[in-house]
Amino acid sequence: MSDTRLISQPADPRKHSTAATKLLRLTAVVLVGLSFVILHIFKIREVGTFAQVSDGKAVVSVGSHPAIIVWDAVAMLLFLTLMLRNTNSTVIGIPSRGRRIASFMIDFWFSLLTLSGIGALVSLTLEAARTGRFVWHFQRPDAVGTDIVLGFLNVWIFLTLMVLYFVFPLTRGRQTVGCFIMRVKTTPPFGDGGRFTFWAALRRTFYEFRGLTSVLSRDWKRDIDGRTWYDIETNCTVVLVEDD
Repeated sequence: MSDTRLISQPADPRKHSTAATKLLRLTAVVLVGLSFVILHIFKIREVGTFAQVSDGKAVVSVGSHPAIIVWDAVAMLLFLTLMLRNTNSTVIGIPSRGRRIASFMIDFWFSLLTLSGIGALVSLTLEAARTGRFVWHFQRPDAVGTDIVLGFLNVWIFLTLMVLYFVFPLTRGRQTVGCFIMRVKTTPPFGDGGRFTFWAALRRTFYEFRGLTSVLSRDWKRDIDGRTWYDIETNCTVVLVEDD
């Protein structure tokens, strides 16, 4: 009698990695889109802490929503996942100008909503301790002693964390959420998979903000490698990548 044996082929781990990356990218796209849905469905008009001073009078306004806090938690988990996961990608070309701008806009919105929601929760908690009642939105026609100190700290902490949102991924050779969605990656001078030093990443972030916020007022011509003036200034190359 003949002996027939079935020989199973070993699974290719690269296929599983690519599928997982595509699923993670889809999750990121849905999460960003869901932020606008949440704001619309729950009619949330204000997320964050705001203060206006006019004629010696201050108006303080703070707002958030439970759905925003849940969104913020998932957003932070997504960011942490992108920072810790092993990345396998191949450079396939030069991203278009529109793709790069879209990546920046996604990142700006993502970091803004996440940090604003968290900052508002701190302010709402302190207001609840002062008044004995927690509310998800309040507006006062006057400022109390803690508003000045808290407002000062909020501004600097907010700006610091937003800058770090762009800087930290560069120091780990990773992509921000916007870059991950748009398949864009900023590479240092010494290789596609290298990491920036902290100060090089900070400098790159500063010039990137200057470049992308002055699209209409500065020259946006690119060289044969697709590098803009601020890419050349920071000796970086922005590439389009494909998941392996």
